[in-house]
Amino acid sequence: MPVPQQRDPELTRKHLTTWLAERLPEAADLRVRVEVPEGLGFSNETLLVDTKWGPEGAEEHRRLVVRVAPTRYRVMPGSRLDEEYRVLDALRDTDVPVPGVVGFEADPGLLGAPFYAMDRVEGWVPPDLPSYHRDGGPVSALDEGGRAAVWWGGVEALHRIHRLDAGALGLDALRLSAHGPYGLGAQLDYYEAHMDHFGGADSVPVREALALLRDGLPPEPERPSLLWGDARLGNLMFSGVAPVAVLDWEMTFLGPGEADLGWYLYLDRHLSEGVGAPRLPGLPGRAETIRRYEELAGRPVAAHMDWYEVFAGFRFALIASRVGRLLVEHGLVAAESDVPLARNAANLLARTLRPLA
Repeated sequence: MPVPQQRDPELTRKHLTTWLAERLPEAADLRVRVEVPEGLGFSNETLLVDTKWGPEGAEEHRRLVVRVAPTRYRVMPGSRLDEEYRVLDALRDTDVPVPGVVGFEADPGLLGAPFYAMDRVEGWVPPDLPSYHRDGGPVSALDEGGRAAVWWGGVEALHRIHRLDAGALGLDALRLSAHGPYGLGAQLDYYEAHMDHFGGADSVPVREALALLRDGLPPEPERPSLLWGDARLGNLMFSGVAPVAVLDWEMTFLGPGEADLGWYLYLDRHLSEGVGAPRLPGLPGRAETIRRYEELAGRPVAAHMDWYEVFAGFRFALIASRVGRLLVEHGLVAAESDVPLARNAANLLARTLRPLA
């Protein structure tokens, strides 16, 4: 759900001009224009920045995105913006398509919070609101072959990420919290420890999901993979039907690839069944997707996918609950019951749990 941004564009432009000039030595006489988009939602604040330099008529240009850590609308318990930047920087020479990065700034004095700058990639993104399963959107405009290509592009992106050597990339120490850098048990500890922050402590489906997850922890991999964390079509940018950027790494951690696959499947289910929209023809189904991932990974994963989808539903319900709480706290709605996202997420988790009880 979109929320208003509050920022002085001119002051932001001045600070960014000085900061970028130090990181773009080739850009003599740097000129910067900053756009502060309205209503980009609950996450890191996003600024659109156009830079140009050189003599008139022969200017060079570089279009950037600046991601600023949240201060007012904080969904997750703490910012991991520095780790997002580290991941993007580490992936620049791999076959995972990510935007190039310019730099990270830890000092909150310039823009009010830490931030990083990256290149702006041109393309289109499958929307969450309204769901890309609804008529009238860019996915529905594709033929069935195009929809399948978009879906498989996401699965291929997962495989490319998961086959990377996190240690060789310098990412083997990605932290989650004081509970440790990786491990499914540590993930559950993290979300349970912050239940009051998310607002899910009184949710029956959340509590039931946590108990089921605790009782059925799947085996941990000997070598955990780098995980995207928020693996979904809405975090991929496409040119035509080919992915050109994997975006939003704020939930990244180290663990089994099935965690990303479960989230990918579950978030698509939320945007169809969860919001009452029929799934678009041409998009491959759950069983077909699992088989394709197994082919790419060269190992079976189906045995524990129910667990990983509950794991996705548990985390998503907590995040949706937090969004609902923020909307109430900031006076954007009267009550959490007025937030369809939180209600739909809790209801879908309950339906997911029913056949597993």
